[in-house]
Amino acid sequence: MKRIGLIGGLGVGAGMFYYEKLAATFVERGAQPGLVLSHADIGRAYTMVQQGEMQALAEYLNEHLTTLKQAGCEVAAIAAVTPLISWPQLEPIAALPIVDVFDCVNAELARRNAKRVATLGTQFVMQSDMFGRLKGVEIERLTTDELDLVQRNYLIIARTGNVAYADIEGIRIICKRLADAGADAVILAGTELSLAFDETTTDFPALDSGRVHIKAIVEAALA
Repeated sequence: MKRIGLIGGLGVGAGMFYYEKLAATFVERGAQPGLVLSHADIGRAYTMVQQGEMQALAEYLNEHLTTLKQAGCEVAAIAAVTPLISWPQLEPIAALPIVDVFDCVNAELARRNAKRVATLGTQFVMQSDMFGRLKGVEIERLTTDELDLVQRNYLIIARTGNVAYADIEGIRIICKRLADAGADAVILAGTELSLAFDETTTDFPALDSGRVHIKAIVEAALA
């Protein structure tokens, strides 16, 4: 069984969510894989994203991948979406094979036969339609006010690791509006949103990128 390396800290609540769900899933599968977490600095990574320093961001993430490899990990995952804006720079230099959340999301969209989707996450994720990496779908877009509300509250959750300080009801209303406008799936394209919404109980067709990513990480470890 392969030892998993997880880059967390981007933010802390999301990393803990991944750790908790991975541990629970392996127990359900009767498996006990190794799991090593390397803590990245959300402030440093987010500043690089804001300043467009993609090569520097890729090298920073690869420092963590190298640490995980030295710890005996054979496969890695990043418990975040926004830092993967640097994927074109990261993939060629990555010290470990990475379970890519975008592959997981695209596979789930295909499984659902979703043709029109909306994305929620940071402004970089939403305004770029998940960095242009969604396949075979049209985009239902948020209004400027909706983008601002989601971005502001997403960062609250990322910085505090607590949904109690965020306007979750406001985000839910936006998701419902997007579904009513024709979105076959509202992609929770930021791991902090996994803390706020349970995909199985939402009143809109949610696709939790964290859930499908965690499932793929488990499969990669057991392969």
